[in-house]
Amino acid sequence: MINFIPLEAKHLQAVREIYNEYVAHTTVSFDLDPASLEKMKELTQHHDARYCTYVILDQYQIVGYVLLSPFIKKHSCQRTAEVTIYLHPQYKAKGIGRQALQFIEARALELSFHTLIAVICTENEASMRLFAGQGYQLKGILSEVAYKFDRFLDVAYMQKNL
Repeated sequence: MINFIPLEAKHLQAVREIYNEYVAHTTVSFDLDPASLEKMKELTQHHDARYCTYVILDQYQIVGYVLLSPFIKKHSCQRTAEVTIYLHPQYKAKGIGRQALQFIEARALELSFHTLIAVICTENEASMRLFAGQGYQLKGILSEVAYKFDRFLDVAYMQKNL
């Protein structure tokens, strides 16, 4: 059974390990260097309580996390958030990403967000399919704006109005 609980400091090491797996081996994350605990805190905890992170639990095991973070840090964009999901590699393709996305969308509505944006490397076809399957529309692709593993990467922006 999958549950979602608010991220606490005691969860930072586990989410850091999940994140750093993607940093080291994939283009899912655009970071080049592993995140420290301090960096994970910056990525997952914000001064504005509307931007929130939830740990994804399977029973009592942390299998991922999902978060809402600022998309553009301008007052006029305060009803828009970026949505991000990271799952432990062993828990991919089990429907957990879909559950996490549905959960965070419901939470975003409660928090008065109107628009959610997913920023995805186009090589991450599974994530592109996940978001499209939940009603996100591809709004644009920026070509060759990231560089990792000795190649340029394209970045897709997918949007859903709640």
